[in-house]
Amino acid sequence: MKVPTKFIKTLSEEEHNRLIENHQTSGNFRLRNRSHAILLSFEQWTLAEIAKICRVDRDTVSGWIDNWHEFGFKGLEDEEKSGRPPILNSQEQEKAVAIAMQNPKFPHRQLEEIKRESGKEISRHTLKNLIKKRLYLEANQIRIVETPG
Repeated sequence: MKVPTKFIKTLSEEEHNRLIENHQTSGNFRLRNRSHAILLSFEQWTLAEIAKICRVDRDTVSGWIDNWHEFGFKGLEDEEKSGRPPILNSQEQEKAVAIAMQNPKFPHRQLEEIKRESGKEISRHTLKNLIKKRLYLEANQIRIVETPG
């Protein structure tokens, strides 16, 4: 068994509070998980224990701690990923979701109206993902409000 050799030795009160906030309210699972790992390391949990809690390899946790030491909060975030840019910008996405919520039983009509409004064609799958994202964010905001603080 490997001996734990890495811990977060110091955290300012501001860093500690921000890590707790990230862990409890971030919409990004990976950022929540990494913030939790840093908090546990500060509490002197071993790499193996943190890895088991976060369901990752202990070398992954070690990398998170290294990133924290080198980059701070920036080291916990995901790097930019390449990929196709979104078809609709954020305003068009909001409008598309609003249209979809007005007429939920007829997706073909929703898609026609979205095309008419934005001039861009999207698939049923894209519209479904936009709605799921919106519902997730709304549910997450409700949880944030209900969290005692």
